[in-house]
Amino acid sequence: MDDRYEMVDGFKRLRAGRKLGYESLQARLMPGGRRAMKAAIIYLNTKARTIADIESALVIRSLHREDNLSQVEIAALLHRHKSFVCRRLALAEKLGDEVMDHLKLGLINITIGRELSRLPAGNQKKALTTVLKYGLTGSETAQLVRLLLKEPGWNHPLILGFPEKILSDRHAPRPRKDWCDGFHNRLVKMDVYLSGITTDQLNTCQPARVLPAIERIQVVLAGMHGHLKRW
Repeated sequence: MDDRYEMVDGFKRLRAGRKLGYESLQARLMPGGRRAMKAAIIYLNTKARTIADIESALVIRSLHREDNLSQVEIAALLHRHKSFVCRRLALAEKLGDEVMDHLKLGLINITIGRELSRLPAGNQKKALTTVLKYGLTGSETAQLVRLLLKEPGWNHPLILGFPEKILSDRHAPRPRKDWCDGFHNRLVKMDVYLSGITTDQLNTCQPARVLPAIERIQVVLAGMHGHLKRW
């Protein structure tokens, strides 16, 4: 009989403990079979907010495919609504390998992954290339997917090569309202720091090393001063 234990939570804690040289760590035993332990992975890590949607999707797919549980049974096991299980299962089942890899690595977010999963697996890779090339957001990816699903296949290369309609609708991001407060605080700190520098300290500097930086700062500040004076 195999009397070994399997860890379902606390992997980061274990790595940290080993790095710090801990000889032991406190643990809690959880009785249950394989299905219960898979459910515990989602429950414990969701509660601690340390599990990504794609990770929970892969565990749910494992419960469905390897343990032969229905979506209703998985929902009951996880104490979640069936729609939660359905969305996660669709994400894991419909995504192509390349999109899945990008999700696992955090190169795209879950919204983009969910939108790409609406496309046939064979078309997802090309759409992903366009998303990455133009840095499309989740809502822009949704627009792209709608276009691809609506337009006939012979139009797809043109749409994917340059999604003009999506890019032309982009608006330049507005500066945050609190940006000026942060800018003012940095100027005050710079003023305090520079005002406190003594000639003795300056005498220890090599002019060829610091003068170019001072001149660049002078040009930038003069430009800002001139711009603000016109207001």
